[in-house]
Amino acid sequence: MISKKVNELLSQPGIPVVSLFSGCGGLDLGFFQAGFRPVLAVDVDPAACITYEANHPHGRVLKKNLSDLSSGYICQRLEELPAPVRPVGVIGGPPCQAFSLGNVHKNGDDPRARLPEWYAKVLKELNTSFGLDFFVFENVRGLKHKMHAEIFTRFKQLFAAAGFHIVEGELDAQDFGVAQVRKRVFVVGWNNKKYGKDFTFRFPKGQAVPRTVRDVIGDLPEPALFNRALKMANIPVHPNHWAMMPRSKRFFDGSLRNGSAKGRPFRVLDWDKPSWTVAYGHREVHIHPDGKRRLSVYEAMLVQGFPADYRLHGTLSDQLRLVSDAVPPPMAKALGEAVMKALLNEKKKNSISSGRPNTTHA
Repeated sequence: MISKKVNELLSQPGIPVVSLFSGCGGLDLGFFQAGFRPVLAVDVDPAACITYEANHPHGRVLKKNLSDLSSGYICQRLEELPAPVRPVGVIGGPPCQAFSLGNVHKNGDDPRARLPEWYAKVLKELNTSFGLDFFVFENVRGLKHKMHAEIFTRFKQLFAAAGFHIVEGELDAQDFGVAQVRKRVFVVGWNNKKYGKDFTFRFPKGQAVPRTVRDVIGDLPEPALFNRALKMANIPVHPNHWAMMPRSKRFFDGSLRNGSAKGRPFRVLDWDKPSWTVAYGHREVHIHPDGKRRLSVYEAMLVQGFPADYRLHGTLSDQLRLVSDAVPPPMAKALGEAVMKALLNEKKKNSISSGRPNTTHA
């Protein structure tokens, strides 16, 4: 049963979309800022769901594994939402570790490699029920590598079978005001019954001057260091401004200098350059430019482009996982604006050709 409060929130303006593999909501935040409204978000991670609910009160969150859901489950949950909420699109990025070239612990039977198939399955069901306009699928560049070429082709075939023609592109977060080099693959699909062969979609082009680590974390005080007795009241500035306790002798012998790279576990950020990609598997958190500790969760969030008032929930390990898996919101916003522009241009063109006044979803 949907509460009265959620009913009111769902009645707010914005073009409704469904979010799959929502994580902590970085992609969703960017699309929300671009004028979309995620009305239903799905993720299996408890910390992700709690975080999403705390930061995105405008929709309903389901803590579910897509691979465990019966056919039509997502459509049924949408039908429970207040009318006339009908999704126009689907956005989401399945966990990408199975395709990451930086993952040295690959497992040939990694079940995460099949998650895009479940994305395509739900996409087809939603398109059949609601006649979607578009979808956005995000993943790591490694998905395009020759070792994954066959499976990537399979995913695109499934997206096409769901009723879409697709446009494939790459974006780098540093081109969109994010202090981080983070290249990602995006597949944007358009309903092939609504958008003809003359329809074109252009990926956004970013700005020329990237932000630096100093730009986003240079003024922060030292964070609290993790210990089991740490209380939130003792964490300065922001609830996520806490970091792993430095233990290696390298943090104390002066060997970790600004911008140096001593293998993946000991990459020291350069004050005056963007960060390397935020990907902290096995707690390989980048080292603060001062060389005496690793980044705090909050610093990593700012490097990812999250707004200062965003908050991650869960344990320290949960938060590091959530920030690592997130899509930088400024990059997501730019893509969302490009999708919005394409939608509005097409509706305007159709309105002119039909002689009817232009209207959009609300």
